[in-house]
Amino acid sequence: MNTSADIIIIGGGPSGSSTATYLARLGYDVLVLEKEHFPREHVGESMLPFTYDLFEELGLLEEMKARFTRKPGVTFSNADASQESHWCFNRVIDGPQALSFHARRAHFDDLLLRNSEKNGATVIEGAAVTAVDFEPQGVKVTAEIDHGTPQIFEARFLVDASGQNAFVARKLGTQKPFKRLNVRQALSAHWVDTKLDASLANGNIKIVHLGGEKLGWIWMIPIKDSLSIGVALNMSYAKQERKRLMAEHGRDGWEKALYLQEVQSSPAVMSVLEGAKMIDEVASNGDFSYYSEKKFDDQFAIVGDASGFLDPIFSSGIYLGMMSAKLVSGGIDEMLKGKGKERLEEAYKDISGGYQVVEELICTFYEPNSIAFSDITVDRNFGFRKFETAYSILHLILAGDFFKNHERYLKAIATLKSAEMIEKFKSLTGHADEAKMEEVCLMPA
Repeated sequence: MNTSADIIIIGGGPSGSSTATYLARLGYDVLVLEKEHFPREHVGESMLPFTYDLFEELGLLEEMKARFTRKPGVTFSNADASQESHWCFNRVIDGPQALSFHARRAHFDDLLLRNSEKNGATVIEGAAVTAVDFEPQGVKVTAEIDHGTPQIFEARFLVDASGQNAFVARKLGTQKPFKRLNVRQALSAHWVDTKLDASLANGNIKIVHLGGEKLGWIWMIPIKDSLSIGVALNMSYAKQERKRLMAEHGRDGWEKALYLQEVQSSPAVMSVLEGAKMIDEVASNGDFSYYSEKKFDDQFAIVGDASGFLDPIFSSGIYLGMMSAKLVSGGIDEMLKGKGKERLEEAYKDISGGYQVVEELICTFYEPNSIAFSDITVDRNFGFRKFETAYSILHLILAGDFFKNHERYLKAIATLKSAEMIEKFKSLTGHADEAKMEEVCLMPA
């Protein structure tokens, strides 16, 4: 087994495998240590349109088209399905990039990891990293392979792509919460034999608004072999319900009970689930929304969810992670070639700006008075309208690169918090409350 490399990457998810591919293409000996054996399940199956160009660049586009569901837009619904609106990417994005993807992560992540091997990276699966030591001459990484005897791997440089484990940030004590964002819990599972409505059958992700103390939402994502349904809830509400449900369902059953309770509370969801069955265990992810204060140094760089993680309401995680991998890889290359840190510093400036844009949109999503509709005092459906409008702002941002132009988009978000600007914006994006689904989100031939 090869125990040394130019660069060791902790984690083989989309950020780690993309970084491995980019660096291997630049001629580096890259070693990926992944704690799981792929394929393995993961949440986060829906993607932004901007990922399209990255897949093409990585040589994956045709396989993505062949294997995964295409995503033409987003449908918003309130809980009882009395209101819906559709947002179609082709209204603001010209060309094939307007048609994004949904993919079951077990298959998608495996595709990206195997692609890194095809491009020259070495991958060791079942390698759980237990220690990292930064030394004057490089980095030593200790990992247990399939729970066996610890082994030491050496490299010039380390990339932490360990996801929510955030290995380096935890080691350095630099992981911090996004103070403006509430802690949340997400519960999800896959269903078969569902009755897809027109928007889901067409490939749209559907987001169902949950108001009140839940401060949350339900996602429905059509993937080729099933329907992914997840619930995101304010953590204070989840803890309150945990206490109640544990008394009846026990420590091992309360999460499933909470998941089914919330899914069954929405007529918009239950109309799809009539006669359906859940095919796997409920997955739980909590305490999300954090960042690492220190992103890189002479011997390491952090990418993807290990660097920062935001509420997944905008399906931004995969794009943020893969684009960060591309930008950081170029900076690492220049630094290791003795050309200084300027490109790496610029990369993280752009990445930080991208995260700021998404954070601002998430705050707009959840803060009750952040969008000042002129009729807020009489609009009983303000919560739903606020949700769909916040998403529509991101919809417009998708027409431009919010990494490079983050300052401009932050100003735009602030401007769009007025009733007058919202009305202009709705017209711009082709919002159509009354239009039929097939008229607003046609799937290209």
